[in-house]
Amino acid sequence: MAHQRYTFGFTGGAESSPREERFFPQNEADYERLARIAAADAAGADLLLDVRDIELYAHISRKTVYRLVGCGALPHKRVGRNIRVSKHLLDVALSQGIAG
Repeated sequence: MAHQRYTFGFTGGAESSPREERFFPQNEADYERLARIAAADAAGADLLLDVRDIELYAHISRKTVYRLVGCGALPHKRVGRNIRVSKHLLDVALSQGIAG
């Protein structure tokens, strides 16, 4: 059975630098992450996103996510040693133009 690929705006061309490519899906797991986020958004459900989910969804680097969490600009919860951010709260922070 063939795998269905989700593009979500990924052009895949050589015109993007390797630095920018980390914000786009790199493997099947990344496509599945974005599909899960899109499905929950369509259903009106809220998700707890991890750092890689935020990196893919918001197009910000892992370092920036940790910096925003550290300075309190991004509301978060800790599950063990892992950081989780509500998608709804992330959307609100992005619409307000989070700055750290």
